[in-house]
Formats: sequence, structure tokens, C-alpha cells
Amino acid sequence: MARFERVALVLSGGGALAAYQAGAYAALETCGIRPNWIAGTAMGAINAAIIAGNLPHERIFRLRQFWQELGRRTAQKRETPMRRSVRGWLRGNILARNRNSGEAASERPAIRAAELRELVDSVVDFDRVNSGSVRVVLGAVNAVTSAETYFDNDRHVLTLDHVLASSVIAGMPPTIVDGQRYGGNAVSVASLDDARPADTLCFVIDGFDPAPGRGGVARSAREIAALRRNHDLRRMISLLGERVPPAQRDADFRKCLAEASQATMTILHLVHEGSPEQLADKMADFSPDTMRRRWQAGESDVATSLAHPLWLAPPPRRLGVVVHELRGGIVAPPR
Repeated sequence: MARFERVALVLSGGGALAAYQAGAYAALETCGIRPNWIAGTAMGAINAAIIAGNLPHERIFRLRQFWQELGRRTAQKRETPMRRSVRGWLRGNILARNRNSGEAASERPAIRAAELRELVDSVVDFDRVNSGSVRVVLGAVNAVTSAETYFDNDRHVLTLDHVLASSVIAGMPPTIVDGQRYGGNAVSVASLDDARPADTLCFVIDGFDPAPGRGGVARSAREIAALRRNHDLRRMISLLGERVPPAQRDADFRKCLAEASQATMTILHLVHEGSPEQLADKMADFSPDTMRRRWQAGESDVATSLAHPLWLAPPPRRLGVVVHELRGGIVAPPR
């Protein structure tokens, strides 16, 4: 991985589907691939905090501890009115992707807010999160304005409240940070746009992201496409600068050149679930057997990705960005 200055890990939401992310990270860690930049939102924010908040050799254990305990606690509520209310909330909101979780505050969550707080706190060392050894960016949505916000350990001292503000569990009330109410999931991929240009290997791990034409909103796929366009624009500015002698560059031209970049980016987009059918039930299914299968699917998909040596090769400078995609364990056509 020395070929890349930045190894990024982007983790989205998906409720119980995010156990897939934990398995994917476990496979990366086993192969010696350790991200130095992690972005997360919704349940992905919790996974991100666990990874950044532990020593490398403890991360898999802590991820497994969290997901097993979460499964145990939510299993006690299975087939009860509480779980049915969660499914009903998800069915009513999953396609709309309503970002204002204040409307859902009257629903009963799969796990109480106090329980989730205690559970996350037991597996995350926030001194380590804020040590700067790993860049951590957590995406949240303001419950009042619907504006996306990114909590970044390069600019903020991240706390348990920041993680919970970025984590969406159906029915939980918004979390207050600095007097603002947060309770929605932002798009984690977009945070890469604000990062300093650098040769990057980026793993985008999605519990759910619908394939084109399958219904729903392919948020990560859409944001990857937008990131690619912005990156290509930076490269075109760089090429333009090479063709204009310094003596002919006025102040406006030099200002444009400040946005130029020749950095490359290799994106591996791994998607566990692409079908919106029965999605609400899948997101609410924290049962131990299901969690185990999702963890194993994450491990398997990373192994499949790493078996393609060209996928890990930096792209030619003339290309800038390449995207490789694996959906449900199947290699998707290049795009």
C-alpha cells in the first residue's frame, strides 16, 4: 500500500446491514491493509469510531463484540410490537430517505438510546480517536435545517455525542451537539471532496446501495460519479496549466490553478445488498445468524476484490480516477 499516500475507508448506513462493513474491515486488517482516513455515517459512523478508537490488533475483536452484543440485545425484542414498529418506520421512510429523524422520534427504537450509548462507549477509546493517527470524518444531518455536517477529528474533538449524532437508529430522538439537533445520515463519499489531493486507494463499503434501474436512490454510486467529475475537472485544470507559460498567467488564471491536481484515485465499491425488496426487514434483522452471514459476506467480498491485483494498482496519471465495483459478490461492469 506504499504506492498510495491515503488509504481511505468509507462506511455508509443500512441498519443491521452494516455488519457487512465490519466483516469487510476484518478481512482488510487480516491482509495488512489499514486505512489512515475513515469516513462514516449512520451505523457506518459507529463502525468507523470502533476502528479508529482501538489499536489495530484489537479492532476486529471490538467490532465483533459490538455487533454480537447489539444482536443479543435486539434479539430480545424480536417478533414484538417494538420490532414491528421499527419495520413499519423503515418501510415508510426507506425510499423517501427522509433526513429529518424528528418525525420518527415517537417510534420505539430497536435499542434504547441509553443502551446504544453505553454499548458504543464500551468499545471506543475516544482519546485514540482524537490522537490523529487515523483521520476520522463523521457525517450527520441537522434535524432542523436538514443541512449536512461533517465532524472531523482534524477540526473537532470527537466525542460519543458526535458518533451518536451521526448514527441513525429508527425511532431514536436527535442527539444534541453544540446546541444543534442532529438525527440523519449524510453521504460519506462526499467528504472525500474536501480532503487534500493525494494518491488514494478508497474502499467504499455499502450495506445497501441499489444498482441502476433497481429502484431506490443509489447514493454512493451517485456520489462516486460526482467525485469523479470533480477530480477530472481538477486534472483538466492541471493539464491546462502545463500549456500556459507562467508569464502569461494572470491572477484569475493562477487562482484557477490552485484547484489543480494530478493525484490519482482508485475506488473499490463493495455493495452487499442492491435489491430494495424487503429492505426494511433486512435493515431491522439483527439476529445472530444473519449478522454472521453478513460479516462473512464482507470478508468474502474483500477477498474477491484483493484477488484482482490490477484493482490495487494506481491508475495512469492520464486517467486519474478508476472505479471497480462488486455487488453481492459479483464483479460489476467497469464504469
